[in-house]
Amino acid sequence: MINLNKYDWESIEINVNGNVTVGMTEISYNDERSIEARYGKGAVPRGYGRKNYKASGNGTLDRDEFERLKTSMGDKVYSKPINIVVSYAVEGMPTVTDTLKNCMITKVDTSSKQDDDNAGAIKIDFTILNPIEWGGKVAY
Repeated sequence: MINLNKYDWESIEINVNGNVTVGMTEISYNDERSIEARYGKGAVPRGYGRKNYKASGNGTLDRDEFERLKTSMGDKVYSKPINIVVSYAVEGMPTVTDTLKNCMITKVDTSSKQDDDNAGAIKIDFTILNPIEWGGKVAY
C-alpha cells in the first residue's frame, strides 16, 4: 500500500462557477428518486411507480467567501444558478469529481454566538436542477 491517507477535508477542492473556493467549511449534497408500491387486488404490490428525481445540498461559507459569491452573481443570490464541482484527490489514488450543475440558492442563514471562532459564517441551502454527476456519471 502506497499511502494510508484517505480522503479528508484537505484533499477536497471545491469550485463554484469555475473559481476555487477556499472559504467553504462544509458541503453536503444528495439526490433521490423514490418509488411507490402500486397495488391492485390483494395486499402485495403488483409493481411500482417512479417519482420525480430530486437533488439538493447545503454548505457553509466564511463571510468573505459568501461576499465574493454574491458579487459574482450581481448581488442577487436567488436569481442565478451556480455550478459546484467537488474534487477528492489523494496521492496514489484516482481523483474523484462530483459535479452539481445549475444549483439555485434557496436559503441564506447566518448565526453567531460569542465564543464562535468563525463568527459570521453563512449557511446556504440549494436545489440542484440537473442530475448530480457522481464521479462523472449520473445515477439517473
